[in-house]
Amino acid sequence: MLSLTIETKAMEIKSVASTSLCGDTFILELAPKHISHLSWQSRSPLSIANEKQKRLPQVWNDTETLINSGASHILFGPGETNDNVLPTIQKIELKWGEGFETIKSNAELIIKSLELEGDILDNWEKRIKSLQKKAETREIKPKVLYLSRSGSSAGSNTFVDEAIKSAGGLNVVKQTGWYKPDAEQLIKYTPDLIITSYFDNGYESVEAVAIRSKVIKRFIYSHPVVEIEGGLWPCAGPGLIKAAEKISIALDSLP
Repeated sequence: MLSLTIETKAMEIKSVASTSLCGDTFILELAPKHISHLSWQSRSPLSIANEKQKRLPQVWNDTETLINSGASHILFGPGETNDNVLPTIQKIELKWGEGFETIKSNAELIIKSLELEGDILDNWEKRIKSLQKKAETREIKPKVLYLSRSGSSAGSNTFVDEAIKSAGGLNVVKQTGWYKPDAEQLIKYTPDLIITSYFDNGYESVEAVAIRSKVIKRFIYSHPVVEIEGGLWPCAGPGLIKAAEKISIALDSLP
């Protein structure tokens, strides 16, 4: 009975509540057995949680809500914090980034705080290295364009660009960061592959320019297209690896 009590307390000490979709993506991969609460976004179309996990209680960055969760650890999304939670609650604050290095550093924060095994992180690194090695063998780098449901695209220094390069593609967008080309700018691009996202599972509140514009829609579907589900993109989390793998496979299938 004593050993059972000790084991139960140990499990309670390592319970974690996530306040953001970004945090959800990490703990669903790294610590599914330690989750007490997922974020307020965990039941949205962009959540990677399975049906059972979507029934877990939800929290957001509200002091009373977090304290009442009873979690020993609170995982905050990039840019989030809360100085009013009890000092007995351990805070894990994710950092914003646009590449695989941030995935690694954020994962290490969680692994260290929750005292987890690092096997899955080793697996992620192997997958990334495998992608990059394959990318180096491509004699010709296919040109790739990213377009979201809202008609936005991504240039250098974005996690989408990181995924494209790691897959062995060349981003046709030369601008830095995120931007929204108009239809006239867009049709001047000559990509070998177009990546679409949020077309099938995007937020309805987002202006669906890429779906409603006949010119843009015609341009998209006159090229080979791969849809990368929006749930893989949040804050350059572990889903970025799978996104890069899917792009790599799409590049393999090009003529």
